[in-house]
Amino acid sequence: KHQSQYILIHQALVEYNQYGETEVNLSELHSCLNGLKRKDHPSEPSPLEAEFQRLPSYKGWRTQNTGNREENKSKNRNANIIPYDFNRVPIRHEDDCSKETEHDSDESSDEDSDCEESSKYINASFITGYWGPKAMIATQGPLQETISDFWHMVFQRKVKVIVMLTELKEGDQELCAQYWGEGKQTYDGLEVQMADVNSGPSYTIRAFDVTHLKTKETQKVFQYQYRKWSGCDVPETPKDLVNMIVNIKQKLPARSVTEDNRRSRSVPLLVHCCDGSQQTGVFCALMTLLESAEIEEVIDVFQVVKSLRRTRLGMVSTFEHYQFLYDTIASTYPAQNGQIKKNSQQEDKVEFCSEVGKSDQETDLITTDLATPLPEEKEPPEICDDSKAADSTKGTESSTNGPTTPVLS
Repeated sequence: KHQSQYILIHQALVEYNQYGETEVNLSELHSCLNGLKRKDHPSEPSPLEAEFQRLPSYKGWRTQNTGNREENKSKNRNANIIPYDFNRVPIRHEDDCSKETEHDSDESSDEDSDCEESSKYINASFITGYWGPKAMIATQGPLQETISDFWHMVFQRKVKVIVMLTELKEGDQELCAQYWGEGKQTYDGLEVQMADVNSGPSYTIRAFDVTHLKTKETQKVFQYQYRKWSGCDVPETPKDLVNMIVNIKQKLPARSVTEDNRRSRSVPLLVHCCDGSQQTGVFCALMTLLESAEIEEVIDVFQVVKSLRRTRLGMVSTFEHYQFLYDTIASTYPAQNGQIKKNSQQEDKVEFCSEVGKSDQETDLITTDLATPLPEEKEPPEICDDSKAADSTKGTESSTNGPTTPVLS
């Protein structure tokens, strides 16, 4: 016991030595951010750029054997973004379902023990969030040939919300296959029915009923498609993106309910863009930062991005994206004479029209009221061994005068 505490303290000191203190109190965020952006000399990087350059890239720090196998190559949209083996999301073959009881006996039967042979491959990774590992799934936009695997993953992991951060196409290029349709679609034993759809200025919400045709079990899944964000740029309407996150949190189980998730294998949130990293990484970071801002009134952009980079390649890889995270939290919590004040998120909430006859309970699910219950206190973070990954980033990506993030009204 004591030895591990020494190791932890040692790691903390090494970290501090190597990267400095990067946690910021919300009450000091605005003055701190001004200081981080200030340049003493035009040719020198700003402190914020220097901070970004200190981030390790973690490129190739773990194996990626499964996704690179010959038979899986066609299932990857981008050959450079392959999930690591240690946290990829396995999919059970349909015939294994009978073996799985409702509540898996204990930790040991978690998916890590699914033997490689018995699980199907999909380009998807478990992502650490504010509440610990496996808080979210990051995945690529499905390809035509992986749509059915995508829905099976959603169903097996009891995903409640799918976040889609792209359009289906940009010009002639497909960014994501359309994995839903009007009415009922059947994907290899799963029936997906679109029950409702509603569009706001920046994002669209769709409600799906996903039914396992053999067991007749049905799960309700909401999809949020944010439509104002092309690739390397930053989102055009950051305020709407933050509102969307607030709205999504209404649909996710409260923390107390998720306590038993470790056992039940479920991951309530799935996020995808085109390659599963470019916009997805920024979104996952923002989600985690908003959580720590709300609960602890502190943020640590550096540590959040650093831990995301260990989970998947290509996460928050540009300075513009890194700066966007700081700017968005700062505009969500504007400074007002020393008090931080959260922007009210009432203005443009998206609601479903309830013309379809729904039970009251379902209507409650769909019309959102924006009072988020406060989660319980945070669990201690997992300790990861950083020594394997001490490759420092080559400071190539810092573009000194890239576009600044739009300031929110």
